[in-house]
Amino acid sequence: MDYLKPTTHINIYDYDHVVSIGNKCITTSILRELNVYKESFPFDYIPTTPWIILKYLKNPDDFFPKKNSVLNNDGVWFGHWNLDDKYEETIQSFQRRFQRLYEILQNKKRVLFVYTSEADIYNEFGNRYNDNYSELCNIREFIKNTYHNNFTILAIHINKTYENAENIINYTINVPSIYLSDDKSTHNDQTCNEHKRVLNLLMKEICQL
Repeated sequence: MDYLKPTTHINIYDYDHVVSIGNKCITTSILRELNVYKESFPFDYIPTTPWIILKYLKNPDDFFPKKNSVLNNDGVWFGHWNLDDKYEETIQSFQRRFQRLYEILQNKKRVLFVYTSEADIYNEFGNRYNDNYSELCNIREFIKNTYHNNFTILAIHINKTYENAENIINYTINVPSIYLSDDKSTHNDQTCNEHKRVLNLLMKEICQL
């Protein structure tokens, strides 16, 4: 794996908050490794897809799983949390995360949303064949129309390239076919570690860290 060399850089310190919007746990993990993860938000360590993110931004009630279930009604996985004997505590934690996110948007804070697309490699949620870029644009329009906020979406795609657009800066990781699968059969340590290595390097270069 490698990446297209960035032609646009981001000063991460221009932003008040850095918020992961998926689509897998790796996004938050990389932000932690780069020491730019300061606060928890709803979509940390949650496998998602952009249309689901938008759905939950509009109505967070749809987000929460039922007690003793590792999946919510959309099939989103909550395996990193205890939804059995600590269910109420976990749900309250997520409610606080949503409240924190809405508060920074309502207060017009400068927000860098970070989206990376590891799920495309394994076609989780059908992500490789979804029009996720259009859904990121829909997220942009929702935030603009609802909050009129000062924000940027940093989007890193797998084997897809897009021109930069209003509020969205796009980057690309090139993944050879040997790592790709439609049935998650390549979702293994070798693939995950290689993708993480390349994503870390790319994020450092983007943010000049």
